[in-house]
Amino acid sequence: MLSDLSAAIYGTMTVGALLAAESAEKETYLKTVISVVITLVIYWFAHSYAEFASERLKDREPLRLGPLGRIMVTQVPILFGAAIPLVAVLVLWLADASLSTAVDAAVWTSAIVVMLIELLAALRAKRTGRELVFQTLFGALLGLLIILLRLTLH
Repeated sequence: MLSDLSAAIYGTMTVGALLAAESAEKETYLKTVISVVITLVIYWFAHSYAEFASERLKDREPLRLGPLGRIMVTQVPILFGAAIPLVAVLVLWLADASLSTAVDAAVWTSAIVVMLIELLAALRAKRTGRELVFQTLFGALLGLLIILLRLTLH
């Protein structure tokens, strides 16, 4: 049974968008990987904190770190989802590919993962024919937006 994948999807799309904006000509592999990791930790914390603060404001609760920690644990999949395109960068770094190639591969990886998520969701919902195609194309459109960001900025 699949659990809630929303945080992992956020992570995948966030890293895809972050790397799409990356200027490979001005960076190194190490700087790119470090910046992605730092950005993701900030995003993970910000996403967790936003949920935490919203709940506290709604329930009129004071700041307590225990509830924040529990929310952060539930949002760890953001980091797992982000690892997918980051692994593409690391593999191509090990293969001695150019950083530009690695970033492009990571952007495409993010886009493909989003499309595959919609395909999987359609198959799990037992969609066929036009419904299956529509749902898969919707995922492809979301992935295309990440690629379009890359093309627009570079």
